[in-house]
Amino acid sequence: MKKILCIALAAGACLMSSCDGFMDAFPQDRVAEESFWSSENDAVKFLTGTYYNSFPRQRDGSPFWDEAMSDNAYLVWDGWYGGQKFVANGTADTYGSVAANMWSRGYANIRKCCRILENMDRVPLAQDKKEQYLGETHFLLAYNYHSLTLYFGDVPLVTKVLTIDESKELVRSPGPDVVDFILGELDEASRLLGGKEVDFGRVTWGACQALKARVLLYSGRWQEAAAVTDGLLEKYTLHTAGDTPYEDLFSGAAEDSPEIILSIPMERSSGSISTGHSVNQAFVLKGMSGGDPYRAIAPTGSLVDAYPMADGRLIRERGSTYNPADPYRDRDPRLAQSIIYPTGQIKYLNAETNTVEKTLYDPEDPSTIAAQQYSASEPSATGYMWNKYTDWSPYALNNLTDCTNDIILFRCAEILLIRAEALAEARGTGAKDEVCDLIDRLRTRCGGGAVHRENYNTQDDLIELVRNERRVELAGEGQRYWDLLRWRAAEKTASESFCGLKGELYGAFMRLDGAGRDSRTVMVDGVPRKYVETRFFESPRNYLNPVPQSEIDLNPNLTQNPGWN
Repeated sequence: MKKILCIALAAGACLMSSCDGFMDAFPQDRVAEESFWSSENDAVKFLTGTYYNSFPRQRDGSPFWDEAMSDNAYLVWDGWYGGQKFVANGTADTYGSVAANMWSRGYANIRKCCRILENMDRVPLAQDKKEQYLGETHFLLAYNYHSLTLYFGDVPLVTKVLTIDESKELVRSPGPDVVDFILGELDEASRLLGGKEVDFGRVTWGACQALKARVLLYSGRWQEAAAVTDGLLEKYTLHTAGDTPYEDLFSGAAEDSPEIILSIPMERSSGSISTGHSVNQAFVLKGMSGGDPYRAIAPTGSLVDAYPMADGRLIRERGSTYNPADPYRDRDPRLAQSIIYPTGQIKYLNAETNTVEKTLYDPEDPSTIAAQQYSASEPSATGYMWNKYTDWSPYALNNLTDCTNDIILFRCAEILLIRAEALAEARGTGAKDEVCDLIDRLRTRCGGGAVHRENYNTQDDLIELVRNERRVELAGEGQRYWDLLRWRAAEKTASESFCGLKGELYGAFMRLDGAGRDSRTVMVDGVPRKYVETRFFESPRNYLNPVPQSEIDLNPNLTQNPGWN
């Protein structure tokens, strides 16, 4: 079933690229429109194409590139490989590609959803199938609006297929009104999809409720968010099987886990149909594969610092045994399962045997892989590399743009974190035991230490604990940037507050011997860390992205976000 949907997604993309212009001509050609909606096959292809364009899949709009806008990751290359670098370091402007692509893609998808909703009654379908397709469409409509409100705040609320003249009259609706619309769409989608069995990779009742919980959390509606998690936690559980259950979720070894609520299925491509993703091209370092990786996105030092110690204490928590000069010793197992760090192990493809083997990773050690040393032309920009979501199969290390591990959009761990944050915000220390129990579930499933509850006796401390756990558990999954914005934490300086989008971005601990002796460094916790770049964040301006100037040029009724004029 997974393979069938992957091929359908690729075919749907081809359909959308060819028929979208054709569909745009329908107001002048009603006969063609009526003919198009005459079979289930037409409707399914159109809906599948809308899936393809809505969900992050390959380079543009993937969760990994969203992560590169945050303090969790650094995007090496300038605009040719995505404009997220400029969002992260504060140099994006009103003509930036990230905002422009998000706006145009979002409203193109919304238009497709409206087409489906306006025409589905014409399609000869059994009632249960019609309800399923309509439910999926209501979800996709909500999903795209949620993305738009995250980027821009107030956005035009469009609920029908517009003519060109109507589109030029649009004004921005208040963000809270759009959120209410999103929640209404998710309620309708949940009603239509409740109790239905659908193909792997398609929207279910659980996905609708998970997005609803996320939207409520992002909106600060704590009690409502916590209430939604009740039903989800009755249906979904954490993946605990095997020796590395956390890592297995993202490597492709646990794609049918009961933790996964919704994922994007991936398969090895066949012929001209692309059904894999290009994460390896973005993550893998030089000298370890059969292809030419870009080593484009790397984890940051402040993310590594966020991982607890093996005993459960944070590195700056009372009683911690953390040693800044030996930073990777006795850490939470999720660190090694997520990030490859100096003095750890790195996998590489043995070209002679076409097998994957392990070796020492240490960019300061001249005896290690030459292309990865700091003195090489293109080493890791931070000293780190992502292990999480890298496809370590020999095939994917040879074919860097055709990875087959699924991309997870919603999973049970996030629901636990939504509940923990909502309870901490709504009830403070009155919910301390349940909040700590929820975090302990995440830590103990991978062999980590429990929360030291004696150190969390105020609401502020409890909230910071949850926020740090969310950063660690969901690292690389594309939510960190939005968390920084909604917590108003983006204006903090990373080298001082260990989070934020201002000041010197830093990477790995530097011994300053061997290949790293001439590297520029930043002092953190009294030891040198690799200097990456200097970032700028202007508050309150950068808490919203700019409305693309190209859209304002087309429709002067659209106003600009404050500070971007």
